[in-house]
Amino acid sequence: MYHWFVCCLLIVVCSCSTKHPRFKQADRLAHQFIIADGHVDLPFRLKVKNFRFEKEYLGIPLNSDQGDFDYRRAKKGGLSAPFMSIFIPSSYNQQGGKILADSLIDMIEGIAHAHPQYFEVAKKPEDVVLAFNQGKIALPMGMENGSPIGQLTDLSYFKSRGISYITLTHAKSNAICDSSYDTLRPWNGLSPFGYEVVKKMNETGIMIDVSHISDSSFWDVMKATQMPVIASHSSARKFTPGFERNMSDTLIAAIKGNGGVIMVNFGSDFCGWRGY
Repeated sequence: MYHWFVCCLLIVVCSCSTKHPRFKQADRLAHQFIIADGHVDLPFRLKVKNFRFEKEYLGIPLNSDQGDFDYRRAKKGGLSAPFMSIFIPSSYNQQGGKILADSLIDMIEGIAHAHPQYFEVAKKPEDVVLAFNQGKIALPMGMENGSPIGQLTDLSYFKSRGISYITLTHAKSNAICDSSYDTLRPWNGLSPFGYEVVKKMNETGIMIDVSHISDSSFWDVMKATQMPVIASHSSARKFTPGFERNMSDTLIAAIKGNGGVIMVNFGSDFCGWRGY
């Protein structure tokens, strides 16, 4: 089963009191359906905070006022399946990126094993449904930056470790494709290796994440993929003119035609709220 057929429900209650008549309805629906978040930066934040993978970090995901995720707030809001971002900074080479990716995956598995009553690692949609029915929060994973992929066999390896999507690049162009942030565009889209990666991701069942990639890379992906793509954390360029990191109307329409999914990034810079 290639895609994550998880029922995603987004409810936004702006400046609304908990006494508002629609709040109870929103709260009920949020806990009735499975809600997925395409991108949560917990793993790398914990690495930076703690410097080593020991017991210091294990309690943070349960109840914390630091960062943007913990079990208490997730359950209160009805979040069921936050994709843990296995983030690889652009400065890492292939070998270093693979080592870091493995260590962050180990961290997520460690959190789930330390708190089995609260969390469950999710490698496939059925795992998400099972965790939801058991009252747990599922922890699927996506790799942000494909730089650890040095050969096609790496895709099968990371799939077996639980990686369900890969953001093809991040802030710099890599061996797969060009980045929207990078002024250097060595491939003018996908590299020859990048075309092979897209094909193998289709075959392996890893979703292709087009967040961060350049427009030319996006169009090459759309020509090459036989499966729907996702944008795990992108917003609309209409509200941020000239910001290629966001999706233009044309790109949004192309993802609709592809049957893909866009998950909106609510960061201020992504929504055109600069200065507010």
